[in-house]
Amino acid sequence: MVGTKIFVLRLRDVIKYAAIVLGGLIVLGALVYFFLSGRGGSAAPSQMNPAARYIPGSYSATIMLNDRPLDVIVTVSENEIVAVEMSEMYESQRMLFPLFETMMERVSDDVLFYQRADIVIQNDFPVTTGLLQQAVVVALEQARP
Repeated sequence: MVGTKIFVLRLRDVIKYAAIVLGGLIVLGALVYFFLSGRGGSAAPSQMNPAARYIPGSYSATIMLNDRPLDVIVTVSENEIVAVEMSEMYESQRMLFPLFETMMERVSDDVLFYQRADIVIQNDFPVTTGLLQQAVVVALEQARP
């Protein structure tokens, strides 16, 4: 006898399996991204001409926060990034954007360690770090010969 078949699905099982599948896809995507992003790209710093990497000096990029400018200042020598800092924030900016100073320290440490601005910084505030990293990239573009 051919009849209809009834499947009973528990909602908690459906949610559990969906979460496992989603987690697996995220891990798989992250692995593919990390392995493929290391290939191609630009030449390693050791293969570049150190004298022609940057024009020494301080370069800045402006971020507008609460209709007021905030400068990200990058200081470079001929072949390395020496310092990454932020201009003094207004009190209103400090109150409305409390994470900027903390995230700027993190971005600065990572840029100085890796000597490049196009790195992936893992934290809970990707928008803030992305904004600061983009300002560092703009400032470094000004420093290129």
